[in-house]
Amino acid sequence: MNRHQIEKIIHETMNHVGVIREVRLERNGINMTYHFIHDYVTYDPDRILEAVSEQERRVSMETYVAAITMHELGHALDRRALLAGLSLSREVYQMKKTTPPKVLERNPEYMAKIIAEEERNLHAEKTAWNNAAELNRKHGLISELDFAAIKRQSLSSYERRLAGKVKVYRMAAGEDVGD
Repeated sequence: MNRHQIEKIIHETMNHVGVIREVRLERNGINMTYHFIHDYVTYDPDRILEAVSEQERRVSMETYVAAITMHELGHALDRRALLAGLSLSREVYQMKKTTPPKVLERNPEYMAKIIAEEERNLHAEKTAWNNAAELNRKHGLISELDFAAIKRQSLSSYERRLAGKVKVYRMAAGEDVGD
């Protein structure tokens, strides 16, 4: 499947659910992203092809792209909340950019902000998937089983990645993280 076919599925999904955003090709190694500051969606056709093949439950390209598109639109539906968290995101970004990692790791105040940002990101992911599930229920684009499988796999990899980061950050901040 080429990029034009993938983009066609993205546009068809947006039209079907009635949430339209600009779509841009961006070869960045991420299947799809929602850029909430400028309110557009990007996709990487190469990564989408890989991601479909990585699914534990076999789904078609059309099903996968529709589910991930609804997920990104779920972020768009939550744009106000994303924009509300922008000041913390900028602060954490600047802090990471200008502060040596060893200093960050030893400063509980810095670590608390980093943890808060990571947890806010996880909450945004869960909210986007919940919004996407509602769009799918309302419009019936893909089967509930396929949607649930794609959501579970996508969210679980995100949760694992964030949980690992939060554990490292909490250890560095001197919190007890157990075994």
